[in-house]
Amino acid sequence: MDVLYKTEVTPDQIDHLGHMNVRYYSAHARTGAAELLASLGLTSDGGRIVVGRDVYVRHHREQLAGAPLEVRGGVLDASSERVRLYEELVNPDADEVAATFVLTYEVTDPSRRQHLEVDDATVAVARSASVPLPEYGRPRSISLDEDPTARPPSLDLVLERGLAIRQVRAIGDDVEVDDGGFVSSISVGELMWGGDPMPGAEFRPLEPLPDGHEMGFATMESRASWARPARRGDRVQSFGAEVAIQDKTMLSRHWLFDVDRAELIAVFSVLNLAFDTTARRAITIPDTVRSRIGRRLYPDLADAGSR
Repeated sequence: MDVLYKTEVTPDQIDHLGHMNVRYYSAHARTGAAELLASLGLTSDGGRIVVGRDVYVRHHREQLAGAPLEVRGGVLDASSERVRLYEELVNPDADEVAATFVLTYEVTDPSRRQHLEVDDATVAVARSASVPLPEYGRPRSISLDEDPTARPPSLDLVLERGLAIRQVRAIGDDVEVDDGGFVSSISVGELMWGGDPMPGAEFRPLEPLPDGHEMGFATMESRASWARPARRGDRVQSFGAEVAIQDKTMLSRHWLFDVDRAELIAVFSVLNLAFDTTARRAITIPDTVRSRIGRRLYPDLADAGSR
């Protein structure tokens, strides 16, 4: 695979768990993807917009401040409907893979964001740059074989179950939009977790442990999928539930809705691991934490997007 981008972990990228925050893994991958797409001739212009439709991330090794990083990658597959890329974020000094990615891009028209076909010449060039998906890059708990936007719960159902995690808000200037007022495809996180939390849904960065240590939840896998574009002024609300809880992990799903149209905008799936930040190791989820998160456990909502 070609090296697409080189960078390093800077102190501002470190989060409350003491390692590079998950948002920067994806940011580095998108920078590499932009370089790869440009080399294929797939770039936005006056007649088309290249948009990210889906991003899957599997985290392998935590990265600390000062670590050098390389993004390497190629094309998984290409058709008139989409181009899928495979990338690896690698620490070349440690000779280790930090994370692997599968990124899906589509082409739309600039004014209405309606789907356009990828032209035959671009598809041919993309296929010539194909790479296999290695075993270590394959998902473990979040499937790529299904579309998580295809069978979501209804807005009425998530409201009935009290699964709101953010209050209703209108998309404003705090979210990146283009000249047409459409939200950038990289802004799933800002839409899903922006705004004011619902009572009881405030972020808990760390939990105290009986031995004096602290724990948090470290992301092991995630997948962000767009159902439709969002625009400035749309009134949105996000919802979340745990769909599986194991000894050390929990699988969660989050949905973002346009509340006026009762339409799904995006889905975010994430597998989190209980992590002792003092000992730097995985631990069993403590009973007190398990009891709290168990109140939002709805396995029936795992219908799409999980194994």
